[in-house]
Amino acid sequence: MAEVFEITDEVKAQFGVETAPWVYEVTTTSVRMYARGIGSTDPIHYDVDFAKSQGFRSIVAPLGYVGTPAFSPETNDATFGFPRRQGGARLNLPMKGLLDGGTETEYFDYICAGDTLVETSHLADVKVKGNMVFVTNESVFKNQATGQVVAKQRLTSIHLG
Repeated sequence: MAEVFEITDEVKAQFGVETAPWVYEVTTTSVRMYARGIGSTDPIHYDVDFAKSQGFRSIVAPLGYVGTPAFSPETNDATFGFPRRQGGARLNLPMKGLLDGGTETEYFDYICAGDTLVETSHLADVKVKGNMVFVTNESVFKNQATGQVVAKQRLTSIHLG
């Protein structure tokens, strides 16, 4: 039988604990590749002159794309490319299975090629349902040039016993 996970005071104390910041880069190539990958043919994602004629700084990142984490072999996960950083929650779940529970993104401004975003995240929620634990982390993305929050993402992972 799978171990039972409980939301202890130790887990509750980790809610809201923020990670160290990480830089995300938004380049013309990455915006175009993401747009192509989702099947967009809108010139606002490909043509810099067209995007500027529409009042944007450069081509506009499609919904769902918030940049690419700046990669360093010393500090990023070799498999997934995401930063291994200090701070943030450490739940040490006894589960062996892992599923993607979805991602929700809320935008506060356009993200354009040439932007550099600074992201921090924190544990937002933990729920137990049977032998599954649903963990939700919230990431906040700020434009490095302006300090303005441009997006928030809530990522849920499902850990199975």
